[in-house]
Amino acid sequence: MVHFDLDNFSRQAIGFDNLFNFASNIGNLDNGYPPHNMIRKDEETYVIEFALAGFHKNNLKVEVKENHLTIEGVDKQTDDPEIDYLHKGIARRAFKKTFVLADTLHVKDVTFREGILRIVLKQIIPDEQKPKTIKIN
Repeated sequence: MVHFDLDNFSRQAIGFDNLFNFASNIGNLDNGYPPHNMIRKDEETYVIEFALAGFHKNNLKVEVKENHLTIEGVDKQTDDPEIDYLHKGIARRAFKKTFVLADTLHVKDVTFREGILRIVLKQIIPDEQKPKTIKIN
């Protein structure tokens, strides 16, 4: 894992106040549910996988708004009072997870199979943001 010294970086960067505030508070945002994987497939492709046992795709919502990817699950099932659980180890509750995406990262595909919600993100860099060689006169 890469470690950044935000104090040192913040003394050399201007106009990144929101980024520093976000980075300082990010550790407090994750409660660990639902469990998920974040995968880098290559330089341009990322995948986020969520383990969502017991959920149906109609109870899930994936939304991108202003560089925020939000995954929300609504648990509409209530426990049957007739069932006498000896052990209830499968967590199933409503949740909302939000990820901040880079400006160039876009959702390419979303699938839900066998209890796994899979979100594929693709880095798309516009031509005007790609590196250019400048001719020296």
